[in-house]
Amino acid sequence: MKKIFCILCFVFGALYNSKSQNLVPNYSFEIDTACPSGSSNLYYAIPWFVPHTAWSSTDLFDSCDNSITTGSGVPYNDDGYQWARTGVKYAGIIVYFDTINYREYLEIPLLNTLIANRNYCVEFYVSLAELSGMAISDLGAYFSNDSLLDSNLYHAIDYVTPQRENPLGNMLSDTSNWMLVSGNFIANGGERFITIGNFHNPANTSTQIGPNLNPNGTAYYYIDDVSVVDCTEIGIKEENKDERITVYPNPNKGVFEVRTDKLKIKEIEIFNVIGEKIYIEEIKDMNIATINIITKPGLYFVQVKTENGTLRKKIVVQ
Repeated sequence: MKKIFCILCFVFGALYNSKSQNLVPNYSFEIDTACPSGSSNLYYAIPWFVPHTAWSSTDLFDSCDNSITTGSGVPYNDDGYQWARTGVKYAGIIVYFDTINYREYLEIPLLNTLIANRNYCVEFYVSLAELSGMAISDLGAYFSNDSLLDSNLYHAIDYVTPQRENPLGNMLSDTSNWMLVSGNFIANGGERFITIGNFHNPANTSTQIGPNLNPNGTAYYYIDDVSVVDCTEIGIKEENKDERITVYPNPNKGVFEVRTDKLKIKEIEIFNVIGEKIYIEEIKDMNIATINIITKPGLYFVQVKTENGTLRKKIVVQ
């Protein structure tokens, strides 16, 4: 077993680290050991697992399952209709139940242990299932040195605080599209696992009525494309305290103004969190420029080349 685990780690490292520096193996659940049939099959998507082993039934959905009775297909399944954001698979969890304190989570060991005082950017995508009677805002990611594995629990893991969480009140209510949950945090060092779910008890969970015409009191979300990236590896530091450059508005919708204090701008570049350059524009010695980019929501970095060096700023595109 130990030898098999080591081989898997090597394969995942070669597949993902070499391309994007994503520390989450099998980040879109595409690698599995069998076609899921029915519920509680997350463990097919190695090395994902469920912390609540005794009760929780985190699901895996796959286009290979075209049976009406098993209900774990893509795009049609027992909980609604949704195509995978990447590939043909995604996971699914119950994150709220109005009558009991029941929760589902998904957890995975990272490819590398997080390093103290390094800045890590976290992203995952969610879509609310049509049969949900409720929608919530409180979805987050918790990083731990040891697994949260506990065979005796099935209720909310509300004794930990997720390092990154969707903003309170920002209801994740879209059933047609994939919604981004993202942010960054400074690692304490030693974190080896990421767990995704709702870390609040029912009384402290922000909710609204969901799309189901006959509300069933539950909120069920599909999960895809989980990413953890060491932001310091891309060569762009967060320098939002640098008063020589301002970006307005921030957050924005992809249209924003870059202004420098007396310095002439020569070039503006924009990078995503994995270091890919998505935009470049030459500026003819002005100290103000308006940028209009078409890109998905998330965290980005603006690099401004001036007559007196390079300035950097972090932005959020909503």
